[in-house]
Amino acid sequence: MSNAPFDELETELGKFPPAVLDAYRESLEAMESSFSSEELLLWAKEGSAIAGQTVRSWESAVEYYRVCPMVARSLAFPSFMQWARCGTYLSQDSPALAVSFFKASPSIVSNLRPQYIPRWAGLGRSLYKGTWKSSTLSSRFFEVSPDLIRSLPFWDVEVFASLVEALSYKSYDIAVECLTLGKDVLPAMGREREAFLAMCRALSDGNWREVKSCFEVAPKALQQVDEGQTSRFLKLGERLTKVGIRDTSRFLSDGSQALSQIPTGSQAHILDLCEGLLAITPEAVPCFLKSLNSVTHRVTLNQLDTWFHHGVQLLKDNPESGIAFFKVESNTSESLLETLSSSLELDRVKGVVRLYCRALSGSPIEVMNTQELVRRNIGWVDEDTASTDGTKVFLPPVVDHYQDKSQNFSWFKVVATHQVGHLEFGSFAYDFSKPALQFEEERRYALERERGAQQISDDVLLGDLEPDGQARAYTDIGRFLSLFDDRRLAFDLFTVLEDCRLDYRIKAEYPGIRRTAMDVQSDTLSRRPEVEDLPLQEALVELLIRMSLDQFNNLPVPVDFREEATMLAQILHVLRDVAANVEDTAEATLRAYEIISRLQNETQPEDQWEPEDMEEPGDFSEEEFQSLLDKLQASQDSSGDAGEGDPYDSPEPVDYRGDFKPEMVQLLTKLQMDQNQQGEGEPLSQEMLEQLLQDSAELELDAEQGDINNSTSTFAQNIMKEAGVPPPNSQPGQGYGPLLHDDDQGGELEAREPKTYVYD
Repeated sequence: MSNAPFDELETELGKFPPAVLDAYRESLEAMESSFSSEELLLWAKEGSAIAGQTVRSWESAVEYYRVCPMVARSLAFPSFMQWARCGTYLSQDSPALAVSFFKASPSIVSNLRPQYIPRWAGLGRSLYKGTWKSSTLSSRFFEVSPDLIRSLPFWDVEVFASLVEALSYKSYDIAVECLTLGKDVLPAMGREREAFLAMCRALSDGNWREVKSCFEVAPKALQQVDEGQTSRFLKLGERLTKVGIRDTSRFLSDGSQALSQIPTGSQAHILDLCEGLLAITPEAVPCFLKSLNSVTHRVTLNQLDTWFHHGVQLLKDNPESGIAFFKVESNTSESLLETLSSSLELDRVKGVVRLYCRALSGSPIEVMNTQELVRRNIGWVDEDTASTDGTKVFLPPVVDHYQDKSQNFSWFKVVATHQVGHLEFGSFAYDFSKPALQFEEERRYALERERGAQQISDDVLLGDLEPDGQARAYTDIGRFLSLFDDRRLAFDLFTVLEDCRLDYRIKAEYPGIRRTAMDVQSDTLSRRPEVEDLPLQEALVELLIRMSLDQFNNLPVPVDFREEATMLAQILHVLRDVAANVEDTAEATLRAYEIISRLQNETQPEDQWEPEDMEEPGDFSEEEFQSLLDKLQASQDSSGDAGEGDPYDSPEPVDYRGDFKPEMVQLLTKLQMDQNQQGEGEPLSQEMLEQLLQDSAELELDAEQGDINNSTSTFAQNIMKEAGVPPPNSQPGQGYGPLLHDDDQGGELEAREPKTYVYD
């Protein structure tokens, strides 16, 4: 083919700004490898036609020539020319549109079937209405098109473009923002996209401002709905929109949040209920979903149906009353929930429980939420576990152990009674020097002298020994627990045995709670772990727990350790006497520890267990006990297996007995007393307190050394603040907070924080 046509073309292109001819020549070499001479000439002339459309169309031609080599790699020549003519038509309308079209094309043609290219160009062109705002919108559509085409079916792109066009009639700004949001939101939606776009399209006819909000909340909201129910949820939103419910974005947010709290598989039922409401009074649907979370925290799903159907009947009779019902703003709704609810909130019964506790103890005991105790950060960490700090009873905020409200109230009473029992019957009044009443021989002094003679100073709480060999400790409980090598095992035994003493004493002193307490104990027993599954030391501790819960018959006992189990039962029975005191618990702990600690913590074979009755194991005898210890010691000495076996783990807690921290309570009490009696004795330093906390078996600290140091330091500071002890190196009158200004430093006060001011 002669070069004359190309020469003429270059002459024609020379009439435009030089950038056009430069772009043509740069592109020509690459295009020669893609098209024949005839095709090449048609390609080149199309660029000239584009440049001649309007005064600024030469910019479109530059972009056309620039992208042609990339587009030609993906399209056959007929499809290529069809694409090029789309750009020509756009250039007639607006050169800026054509530039955006051409810039986006290399990414489009590799992801879109050729027959769809004219339709894609038409979508962008449909957004242009001859104004600069519409030009901006149309250009933005072409800019985001590569992301849309790459991720969405083309028919979804068409629906989205239709939505954007509808919004543009209301507000070009909203249309542009939704177009930008849609680029990221729609590809992530998957199959729910169609329902979402349909809902937004319904909004665009009326409450069009909500469309943007829906695009903003949808990504987070839809993640909280079961995958199989998302489209149904969105269709519900569409139907609400069509009947005039305006706050659709709030519906998405509140509705999805409510559904996220519903168990997997039950969301479909909730949507069934919503669709039923929609047919009666659409305005009730958002109210129902917004209240759903609080309602399902109070009633089961079966009970929810009863509450719901009562509300539906109200809606039919009186729509205003029905809507108030579903908002839980009516007495009818609240009363029905209260009737149906099995859970019991402490706030609802705190006054009654307070009077009950004061009647039991004869003192003005205060009842508080466990959250208050945990918030102090002084060693108590579980909001769901009852406890006491030695002066007040702390109970969980909500009890939902049973399906019956009266049973949950009874559980509250048993829990409160046990905590009052700690205060009433002296659990925190342990005195190392006070004699036990049931055990004639006091072994603690002998053990203390033995440890003093061995000079194992590293194992003694807070350091060394007094001149008389007495362990130097800040509290009596601390002094007692310092006698044991395995402080965790000793504390667990002390806890179990003291709880046993308390439960027996409570049932004897408070006969009115006896039946309820026995029911709670029976229920607790049904949820205890199997004794046979535990290694030996842990199994014997669990055996003591079961006996403390009044199970004495058919107790699984390892055959080879029947004598040890019987001796433990005899020790426990000593505490089942109203005359037993907390010092007896300590002596019982010493004896139980000396037996269990001498045994290997190994799991026993399944065939080595037999049921035993321990209701009448015989009276405890110091001679028989010592004989058993001698036998165990001889076995250890001969086999050399002392200390072998699995590491000891504490038993699962007995939930109604709560969190027992005698050492912490004595510590707080003594710190407060010492603060009130300044000058008497050496005060406890923060470093000493931190060491005490690290040695304590009552605190569960993180395993990493750095975390332990941080935890103990924080606990120590908070405990000293709780007791009113001044911080280290403080001056009289100075608290724990830093001084904001010191006149000795000179200078004037300055306002350094936002929204703070200095006044003369």
